[in-house]
Amino acid sequence: MANGGEEDVPDFARLYGTLDLPPRMAAKLWTVAEMIGDSFIAGIGEMWLEELPTVAKQFTDEAFIAAFAARFEVLTQRIGAGLRVTTDITTCTADEVALHMVVDRAQELEAEGFFHGGWIDALEQQDEDDFLDAKDMLFRDFDVLLLFEPSLDGVEDPDSEAYQAEGFENLHPRDWFKTFEAK
Repeated sequence: MANGGEEDVPDFARLYGTLDLPPRMAAKLWTVAEMIGDSFIAGIGEMWLEELPTVAKQFTDEAFIAAFAARFEVLTQRIGAGLRVTTDITTCTADEVALHMVVDRAQELEAEGFFHGGWIDALEQQDEDDFLDAKDMLFRDFDVLLLFEPSLDGVEDPDSEAYQAEGFENLHPRDWFKTFEAK
């Protein structure tokens, strides 16, 4: 871990004991966000770019990659600080894409038994291994997932009828790092 070991692990039981997001789920997401962020730091994060929607891949220049990689550190910090309002974890489309990657990878690692037997297992067991519930808690909406649907090619265009009719915000990759407007 970039943080040097378990002594730098946030106190998830304290941070999340009374919140909607269970401590063990928060710990899993924090661990995966840190792992993905560390892969970019180590120069092997490009593998994660393959998971981006097709429309974003043409924008993955050096600046985009650096900015996107930084979102994993932001997610790690936010989760590690405790989320009073879980939907406040994302403030831009890049955060949403990164968080979907984190939750999906955490779910894969859970299925592989990655989290069993370590410090995460020591956290109080709650009914929290449902990653769909976690997504429901963490995301205001799932508009960003439309970018992964080939049949909806063009939905990211702010001038399109669908974009305007649905009130989408910052779906085009050049807008991913713009902060969402307060609604």
